[in-house]
Amino acid sequence: MLRYSSLFIVFILLLITSCGGPFNSTTSMLIVIEKGHSKDYEEYWIKAYDPNNQTKAEAFKIVVKQEMVWNLIEENKEYFTSYAKEGDNPWFLEQIEHKEVNNK
Repeated sequence: MLRYSSLFIVFILLLITSCGGPFNSTTSMLIVIEKGHSKDYEEYWIKAYDPNNQTKAEAFKIVVKQEMVWNLIEENKEYFTSYAKEGDNPWFLEQIEHKEVNNK
């Protein structure tokens, strides 16, 4: 009986992990260098890089799903962000906040 329940658990885990390909999620500081949208205004995106690990030349595209959020993002500003990617799909923005500046 223990053997069958172990096989069942392994089967369920394999089924769950095989759906949709690998999922990556990252949290980091990003500097936004460019904003854009598709010609039909259906897709909004930013181009940004992590100043702690990348150069401006290594900036990459992140899809912004909400137009209102995209409207509030400013170029040449630094943000604290979370973004994710599933399989071969493009990165998409999960969360974004202005970097807090302490003037102490």
